[in-house]
Amino acid sequence: MQKCKFFMEYMRVTQGYGKYENGNTDHTSYSHTGSWALDLGGRDMEKDWAYAPCDIEVKRIYGNYNAVWFETLDKVLCADGQERKLVFMLLHIDDDDLKALGITVGKVFRQGERFYREGSAGAVGNHIHLEVGQAPFYPTGWYKTDVKDRRGQQVWKINKQLRPDDVFILGGDVIVMNDGGYDWMREDRRDDTIDSLQRENESLKQRNLQLEENLRQIKAITDAL
Repeated sequence: MQKCKFFMEYMRVTQGYGKYENGNTDHTSYSHTGSWALDLGGRDMEKDWAYAPCDIEVKRIYGNYNAVWFETLDKVLCADGQERKLVFMLLHIDDDDLKALGITVGKVFRQGERFYREGSAGAVGNHIHLEVGQAPFYPTGWYKTDVKDRRGQQVWKINKQLRPDDVFILGGDVIVMNDGGYDWMREDRRDDTIDSLQRENESLKQRNLQLEENLRQIKAITDAL
């Protein structure tokens, strides 16, 4: 079973989850009010690539934001230990990258393949807007809630929404610049590092023993002169 991997080389959360508590809108969450959406900025203000977190299929493409829904082909292991089929909704890829990647309904991307990219379609500044939901994809992939954002507009959310930090596992090669303050699961590569250091240490010990033996031989020769 595949793990659901975080899909960018750099993690930089530029806008976190929205809040809607006791009927009061938290305007600091801006356009994410009442949802578990994230904005991801990659390494900098440029356009970073996104790599398929697992085997996925394109289910829908919509609108000026270039919203694309992807559904996992099979169940995947999530960060919270649950095995699920998932739907991902990503927004803002630019038209030229959408075409270059050949993103069309029914296209399959395999884990690790480029499948999306930061962009500014319908947005200000390059980033990826991310939402995650429970599969299956139906009927349009999202719905209009009764919650209003700071502009007074009703918020749209992916169906059966899940928290991304409950879903994505950060590989040891992901460089975390800003985690948004969420409790992400990281693959632990410390064992590999420890094993490597132990091997290096053993090698150094052997070299030291050999040097000590060489010094003893040199001293013995010197004393005999």
